[in-house]
Amino acid sequence: MKKIIVSIIFILALVFSSGQALAWNNDAPFEETERESEMLLNLFTSVTPALSVSNTTATFMLSVTCISSVNSINATLQIQQWNGSQWDNYGSPWKATSSTSLLNTSGTRTVAKGHTYRLKVTVSATSGITTGTVIMASG
Repeated sequence: MKKIIVSIIFILALVFSSGQALAWNNDAPFEETERESEMLLNLFTSVTPALSVSNTTATFMLSVTCISSVNSINATLQIQQWNGSQWDNYGSPWKATSSTSLLNTSGTRTVAKGHTYRLKVTVSATSGITTGTVIMASG
């Protein structure tokens, strides 16, 4: 009987000590995620999307400036149309890239007259093995 009680106490001690170790390990990725998130946001100095519409011509502009260690920027641009309750994608998205810490792109797209539009951009910047992504819209 004494051996059984000692065995149960030993097993309980192992279970509780493992539970503490698991709880500690679960906290570590959370702290790392906060630090990584802060680092990723620090890759971008500014991201400025703009869209103006006249009749059926939408003129877009995107300017991205990153810290000097960034060696590539990839952007996906998408015009969105307001349907009265939400933004819907309008037309096909397109891409712009840069192999430096600066990206500037502009141009025009054809849209339907009499609607409200915005430019949604998803921008990723890479510095070494670190990549950060920002999603934002004009206006």
